[in-house]
Amino acid sequence: MIRQAIVVMALVAQTLVAQDEAPWIRMIRAYGGTNEQLPPVVMMNASGTSSLGSPFATIEFDVASTSIPNVYARLTHCRADWTPDENGFLTDVTLRTSLVDWALAPERSQYYRYRGSMQIPNAQTTLRFSGNWLVTLHDAQTDAKLAETRIFVVDQRASMAMNFMTDFYEPRKRVSSIAYTIEALLRDPTNTLLSNNLHTVTFYRNHRWSEPMLVTQQADATMMLRADGQNAVVGMLQAGKVFRLARIPAQNEYRVLDLTDLSRYPSTGEPVRMPLSDLRRNGMFLERADDGAMITRGIATRNDEYIPVEILLDPAPGGPSEDDVVVVGSFNQWKPDRSWMMYYDEDLRLYRCRNWIRRGRHNYLYANGRLDADTEQITDISYEEFEGNTASASNSFVAFAYYRELDYGGYDGIVAVGASNMYSGGR
Repeated sequence: MIRQAIVVMALVAQTLVAQDEAPWIRMIRAYGGTNEQLPPVVMMNASGTSSLGSPFATIEFDVASTSIPNVYARLTHCRADWTPDENGFLTDVTLRTSLVDWALAPERSQYYRYRGSMQIPNAQTTLRFSGNWLVTLHDAQTDAKLAETRIFVVDQRASMAMNFMTDFYEPRKRVSSIAYTIEALLRDPTNTLLSNNLHTVTFYRNHRWSEPMLVTQQADATMMLRADGQNAVVGMLQAGKVFRLARIPAQNEYRVLDLTDLSRYPSTGEPVRMPLSDLRRNGMFLERADDGAMITRGIATRNDEYIPVEILLDPAPGGPSEDDVVVVGSFNQWKPDRSWMMYYDEDLRLYRCRNWIRRGRHNYLYANGRLDADTEQITDISYEEFEGNTASASNSFVAFAYYRELDYGGYDGIVAVGASNMYSGGR
């Protein structure tokens, strides 16, 4: 009960922002164009065609502040593994934008006051180089970093096809050992890219941009996922080059939390408990999700706010986990921190977590993880214990191909992008 009281007090305290404090970013996300279900992929040239790409990316962020804050976004070019480039041609400190469209939160909103939205590129900012771009939001008065998100800029010069094969891995828990092996086949009609300079393909589960999985020829890649040593760059095959990612747990179809029902989740400012507690699934699921996206379209402006929700998980059968349990989903951009850890209520025999969630339709999963005391982020995440694995899940993967451009001191440019899942991919 003491811990419950602390959680409630922290929830209330989060709504208060002193007048002399810096703006507090409640949420930041990026998506393609005006469609929140598209990945944040910007196409550099009109000749490059991809159903994934858009002419611009939208950066959206919610702010708790007593007045409209003076903020700007800085763009930093990164390598394929998201290491910032130390290259003055690419990472210009003046590459920033303050063109923000502001909207006022609903009058009764307790969690945030203003919503900012910006397009990249825009009249202030051009993107001359393809590749990974880190977008950091800063307080214009102090230059303090407030939040960050990621976008991808693609100079489509090659084609990509993705093949899926079922595989096996050794799970930590007693769940299905179903996994995927995924191949990205790169073809270049001009035969100018198929060399060692085409060095890396990075795979992501859609909308989970903080979880890159690299297959690379670069020995110094800092975030390479080795997957039992089975990752490989196969080399030339039918005028193409194949990058293979092996033994990736299939995971499960996402759970759905639908906060669009105002009768079930009213805007009272009081915590609203889920009507039923969630259960272990062991690879089973009942409905298709939204491929990891947060969907807020259709929400009336007067209702577009955050709801304090109490998420419940029943660990039976099997009882409480030996590990920490955390909620991961579109509401925290698939990158949870300490505030999304659950605690086990001995009286209710349920896991509980209270947090503010934006009204809309969300996808999420329950995971075991480890709290990093320095960053307060959750690391070493596994979804096996409460979700299991099943190749029937429709989660798609997005892949980016990186070519080492030699101009301007050299940089990793993206020359192809593709997406597929177990149902639409080859094999």
